[in-house]
Amino acid sequence: MLTALTLLSPCAAFAGAAEGRYISAQTQVTKWGQMPLCFTVRGQRLPEGVGPDSFTIEGEAAGWGAAATHPFSCGVREVVSEADGWRLYPERFPDKYFYVRSFTVSCAAYPELSFTMADIGETVTETADAFTLRESEDHRVRAWVYRPEATETLPVVVVFHGYGDTSNLLTYRTAVDWAEPARQAERPCIVIAPTIDDMSYINPGIRSRVFAQVLAWIDEMAAEGAADPERIYLMGNSFGGMSSIEMAEQFPERIAAVMALCPALNYSQTGMANLPKMKEVPLFIAQAENDETIPSSVGRQAAEALEKAGGNVTLKIFSDAEMEAAGAVHGQEQTYSFHHVELALLENDDYARWLFSFVNGSSRQ
Repeated sequence: MLTALTLLSPCAAFAGAAEGRYISAQTQVTKWGQMPLCFTVRGQRLPEGVGPDSFTIEGEAAGWGAAATHPFSCGVREVVSEADGWRLYPERFPDKYFYVRSFTVSCAAYPELSFTMADIGETVTETADAFTLRESEDHRVRAWVYRPEATETLPVVVVFHGYGDTSNLLTYRTAVDWAEPARQAERPCIVIAPTIDDMSYINPGIRSRVFAQVLAWIDEMAAEGAADPERIYLMGNSFGGMSSIEMAEQFPERIAAVMALCPALNYSQTGMANLPKMKEVPLFIAQAENDETIPSSVGRQAAEALEKAGGNVTLKIFSDAEMEAAGAVHGQEQTYSFHHVELALLENDDYARWLFSFVNGSSRQ
């Protein structure tokens, strides 16, 4: 019985298997950030008896703000044979996929099945690939924009990323989640995710320039009948939470509601002091009790200040148990530390329901 590996081409030989195949990676932005769902191999058959235990995955990855790499290994969950090839489903990578610098999928029994990251011809990231990059005329402001096809005007969700998280569509789900098919079916909206490099992000003047440009883009879409200028929602985590609050302070008449996740107001010169300027804008603050990066006292202080000014503010402090249940691990050095309050927040649809319940400060409920 012939058990050797063969290509799908009738004249192909076993020795040419690795040369005639095409490999692609399918990834998805999960609550853990971009993760590979499967690797698809076309033009190569899978021998009988080959299963998940036949493969090993080892590689090198960097980390947030780190140039040095570290080794990692990952198991294989499933291997599926198909008419024109096969698919390999890895277990969850320990690192976000865009941090991975190299890896090798090895099969000791059939070396021809092995491949490396360099062999992958295409990486497809569903939903994130539906965003398009937009730049201002002077090229000083950039943002990823998701604009669904619609016949009616749609609300706009502006999502600011954290400091250093310039791969903002892939780092976490806060932006991409709004564009997911299930989310769009329930709450169709336009999504704008500005990308701000580190040196620009620390400059309050540049942040203000980003705010103004985002509103200019929204006004353009409103003039086209695509965007609803009365339903502009802001959301962000860490520096993004700070930026969401600052933008509402500078343009309170334009913003319907703000959701700030662990807002880094202790890094803003005016953010805390100017809170009364946005007292007409509903604000939801979410933070972990033992956030290792931004003390929960910052969120509490902001909530108290806005409440004292007569504002509409909701504060949610997640306990250690809630953060751990969401998959976070305490410790600033952890990839998914308690600073990642979005892990817990995005588990519940209530946050989206709250945000979309307002039209320029007035509740629709």
